[in-house]
Amino acid sequence: MKRIAELLLGLMAVAAVTYWLFGDRLMPSDGATTAEETGAGTAPGGRQGGGRPGANRAAMVTMQSVDLSPYALEYQAVGTIESTARVAVVAEASGRVEELLVAPGDRVAADAPLLRLEQRTQTLDLASAKASLTEAQNALERVQRLSSTGSVAVTSVQVQEAQTATNIAQVAVDRAELELDRRIVRAPIEGVVGLMDARLGDYLSANAQITTVSVPEQLKVGFSLPESAVAVLEPGLMVDVLLPSRIGRVFKGQITAIDTEIDTTTRLIDVEAQLQGDVTGLRHGMIANVVLIEEQAAMPAISALSISWSREGASVFVAEEGTVRRVPVTIRHRLDDRVWVDGALAVGDQIVVEGVQKLREGGQVQTLQLAQAETEERAAPRPNAQEPSVNE
Repeated sequence: MKRIAELLLGLMAVAAVTYWLFGDRLMPSDGATTAEETGAGTAPGGRQGGGRPGANRAAMVTMQSVDLSPYALEYQAVGTIESTARVAVVAEASGRVEELLVAPGDRVAADAPLLRLEQRTQTLDLASAKASLTEAQNALERVQRLSSTGSVAVTSVQVQEAQTATNIAQVAVDRAELELDRRIVRAPIEGVVGLMDARLGDYLSANAQITTVSVPEQLKVGFSLPESAVAVLEPGLMVDVLLPSRIGRVFKGQITAIDTEIDTTTRLIDVEAQLQGDVTGLRHGMIANVVLIEEQAAMPAISALSISWSREGASVFVAEEGTVRRVPVTIRHRLDDRVWVDGALAVGDQIVVEGVQKLREGGQVQTLQLAQAETEERAAPRPNAQEPSVNE
């Protein structure tokens, strides 16, 4: 038993010495990587990384240079094509349609007659009012003549009463003429007449819509954008307008009006843009897709893989002479796998793209290309200075 105990103690001593010499090679720590994983060079004396056996080695990473690049904010919305000059024509009086004076599609001037309602009653009222006016005017002239000759005593009150009666009669004539004129429905603006919602013989009520008159060459598009677009919205900006009925063609629109309020329910703001150029074939009420693109100033553009997140927010690792430092950044825009950031980055800075998750502040890094170059350099045969020459 004593011999067995001595043998066990000897084995334990050998194991302790072996672990002290080679333990960190056989069992690498969590933060360490093997030479095959990192590609670290072998320092003189056969020690990996140039330090004591088992020291932390440079992490294998992929880097990318920082460059400045502009980007564009893009907002899309569904809008409706509207006529800038479009007025609904309504009947100012009730009555039966006696005559249609235009047809749908006709271009008319402002105040041009479109249809006429029956007007016999109004014509008779006008004739009666004119007769009353004539009688009042004759009475006024008679009183004024008597007053001027002095043959009959005429007071100033009588002259004033005759004048008032004449004025009242004139107002009655004007009112009768207005009622007669209202029997003719006229175009409110210059433009093209739409479909007529009235036929010969129809009875129209007052304020009934008859048709529309619009200018087809003057069109706008109304749409709504999220409140985040308020920062870039301003009159004069250009938008692209695409229509499902005009595939492959892009119309241009210029923003002319922006609402002063944001809808508290939808969180959208209403915008209008005037269509530019040839709009032949477009109609009021068409659906349209509106795209607003706002170019932004150039900013550092990097790969999205290079972003590292922590409690402090987003950051990137910048490599300088094989050592990395963390630089906080703020993401301003993202497009696919590219992000534009705001931070203390300069053009040409080398940032880590792949391998970010294994880095720490001040850590050592190395690229695969550099590691391969060092390996090839070490593997290349070196001339032996002690070897005698052939002539010797």
